[in-house]
Amino acid sequence: MSLGLPRDETRSRRCCGVIQSRLPITEAARTSVLSKSWLHAWHTIPILRFRVRSEQNGNGMKLVDVDHTLIRYLRDNIPIERFELLIDIENQESASHAEKWIGPVVTTKASCLKELSLSLFLYGAPFTLPDEILSSGENLSKIDVSSPLRHHSVIWMTTTTPTPVINCVSLRELQLDGVCIGEEALHDILSSCSRLEKIVLIHSILQGVQNHQDVHNTALEISHVPNLGVFTCDLPFLFKAPAPHSISLGSSVTELTLGGYGMVTGNACLKMIESGFPFLESLTLDDMRSWKSESFHFTCASIKNLTLRDCQRMLTDIQVDAPKLNFFWFGGATLPTLLFPVSSTLFKQIFSLSLSLPVDVYFFLKMREALALSCKCDIYIITYNYTTTMLPFDDIDMDDLRTRLLLFPPAMNVQHLWFGTVDDECLWERSLFFDAFFEICHPKYVYAKPDSYFRQNNHFCRLMLREVLEKNTTSYWPHYLEHVRIRRDRYQKWETLTNSHTSLLASSVYMIFNLKWR
Repeated sequence: MSLGLPRDETRSRRCCGVIQSRLPITEAARTSVLSKSWLHAWHTIPILRFRVRSEQNGNGMKLVDVDHTLIRYLRDNIPIERFELLIDIENQESASHAEKWIGPVVTTKASCLKELSLSLFLYGAPFTLPDEILSSGENLSKIDVSSPLRHHSVIWMTTTTPTPVINCVSLRELQLDGVCIGEEALHDILSSCSRLEKIVLIHSILQGVQNHQDVHNTALEISHVPNLGVFTCDLPFLFKAPAPHSISLGSSVTELTLGGYGMVTGNACLKMIESGFPFLESLTLDDMRSWKSESFHFTCASIKNLTLRDCQRMLTDIQVDAPKLNFFWFGGATLPTLLFPVSSTLFKQIFSLSLSLPVDVYFFLKMREALALSCKCDIYIITYNYTTTMLPFDDIDMDDLRTRLLLFPPAMNVQHLWFGTVDDECLWERSLFFDAFFEICHPKYVYAKPDSYFRQNNHFCRLMLREVLEKNTTSYWPHYLEHVRIRRDRYQKWETLTNSHTSLLASSVYMIFNLKWR
């Protein structure tokens, strides 16, 4: 049976190869029994994906199977366009095999390798990438190396020869996750690869910097890369990088992510970003724990997406002048005063708050003001209890709050609320937090998680049980509810909340609520 393939055998095999290249490796292998065209295409498919896992980590290919496949490809000079390897490196044997596979794939005479993707799970021993990746990868357009178990060991990417040759002249995308790269190697790559469009350094360490904490030249500079559009630099938490005195990445950057303790410390850093990136559309500051100012003032005519994470309590004033802003994410320990003087209300906000101190009326007033700034909003709230004697959120004067909110009805633009607690056995349920929260907004969906430590408790479910089903408190917000629907996960159908769900709400399950307000 020809399965409708073209009569010409060459075209037939080519079509088969294209289809196989888009399938998972196990499914692509099964197609080889369909016909001779499928079998031949399978033996010469230009995209190789190998998943070599240990027995305890699931099914995967054996080392000998990968050996046989690569030996045949290299012997017959079969072109390889994309090479993807995921492997558990538990001992010297698996490390030797990985090194033996990677180098020849790049240097083979028939090499037309364009994409190299390596996910190396290191169990206790470091691994050094072969020099051939940098010296012989003239056709490579993408290099993606990650170490998912970066706390166990590290991948080294360096040049071992005195006068290294970098031939990755076609490289457009470089992504390193959990890789220790030498300063000289990185400099050589950037100096030689002028076509780079995307650079991602996540949890990676520049060898040489970490051993010289008193370095004075802390400029973050990448030159000779005129097409660079995306740059991400997120250093490990344990590596406290000095704040850069200057940032020079080229004026073409449109997406910038800076993370790691000490990378961004104050408004002076923002001024460098404002002046250095005239076409910036997305800015993410992934770690604001070292921010030393009470204010964050940022002006950018081109910015569309702004994300601030891990902000500390001392940051109390945020002003963003960005007429094109359509997305704002704030994550921190409290909520500052927000001001967007030029932006319209057509953008979306996300607040991710980790609350560990009692909050008062002013917290909810600031939240209500913030909700008025956007058309849609999602809120993540996780509460921490470090005391067993003080009620969380017990400084809320509800009469005062209602008086101040007379001219401000509850906001209806909160789409999703995620709520969870940490180390709270029962005190949270006696607080006034949601009495106040539902005075300022009426969310459409609420995702309720069990307590992280006391897994038997899902406090929001107990709240709904007491306030909505049993109606045994004096809270007023349940009167605004028209109906409530629930489900255990997003794949289930919605059910109207009734007394039949009493035992379910009293348990420790994860629950999603759909609230319809009058």
